[in-house]
Amino acid sequence: MQFAHSMERAVTCAVTAFERMKALKVAPTPNNYEMWYAYVADSLPELRQEIDHMLARGTAFTPEVCESLYQRHIGSRDTRDGIDDASRRLHDTMTSVATAVGTAQAGAQAYGQTLESFSGAMQHGGDGDRLAAMLAETRRMTQLNRKLEQKLSASRKEVEDLRRNLDTLEEEASTDALTGISNRKIFDRVLTEESAKAQANGTFLSLLMVDIDHFKAFNDTHGHPLGDQVLKLVARSMVQCVRENDTTARYGGEEFSVILPNCTITEASTIAEKIRRTVAGRRVINRRTNQDLGRVTLSVGVAEMALGEPLTGFVQRADEALYAAKRTGRNRVVSQRDLERADAG
Repeated sequence: MQFAHSMERAVTCAVTAFERMKALKVAPTPNNYEMWYAYVADSLPELRQEIDHMLARGTAFTPEVCESLYQRHIGSRDTRDGIDDASRRLHDTMTSVATAVGTAQAGAQAYGQTLESFSGAMQHGGDGDRLAAMLAETRRMTQLNRKLEQKLSASRKEVEDLRRNLDTLEEEASTDALTGISNRKIFDRVLTEESAKAQANGTFLSLLMVDIDHFKAFNDTHGHPLGDQVLKLVARSMVQCVRENDTTARYGGEEFSVILPNCTITEASTIAEKIRRTVAGRRVINRRTNQDLGRVTLSVGVAEMALGEPLTGFVQRADEALYAAKRTGRNRVVSQRDLERADAG
């Protein structure tokens, strides 16, 4: 990633970035520095917005959280660059093929004109020179067709390779590398699309915000490999519990989300409870030692979109319900209705 700043501006951003990292106890790795420099320089608005949101919530910037932020906002740009490069190569290849086909068509047209000329000459008593010209034109057309066949054969293989490469890159750009479910970028896109549909059609849209209880303590005790195993277990369990048209995504770190189109808050709460029970019913086993590490629990917040409300308010209500679940004991589902009843009481 490139930054076009003056020396004075760059020094100021660098110093501020290091101060921020030190205050938040963020390891000064190259990736972390690049991310916090971008935050301080405000060169990636979406990154700054998410970090500001996390700072407001008091989120700990653990190595996993920092890596997730980096991959979504900076590493994913490298993937996008790869997609753009593959797209350009595919366009260049197709242009080359079109040029070759155009040359062949022009050659065929010239060949047809030569045939007509030869036919007319034969009717009026043509001579050997015209026959020689006809044979020469036939040889030229044969060579042209042979070159076209070779070009098309080579281009066909290149197009197939490029398309496979594009499919792979597009999948990587939309999928969380660890869990295999949708990433934050896809969550943002789908939520925007589904909210627009719900507002336009007057249909229901619900959202689950899901957080793994005491995940940092588990990671610190058992290590990141087993923490990754827990993240995968939760992702698999969530996918098994939701409907076909729902979108399950890794929101960041140990936090997940589910977008539920055409779903009331009552139905969404039922799905949330199913997810919570499913995960709580599974045990985490250290595959290397076969040690039983116990169960994992989830806190879940549920919200239903109101007609005409902005996305920020919708997500914030789901977030508030999630943190109410964590404050009141964890391993539970709290909906916006629960919060409304508590406020009314």
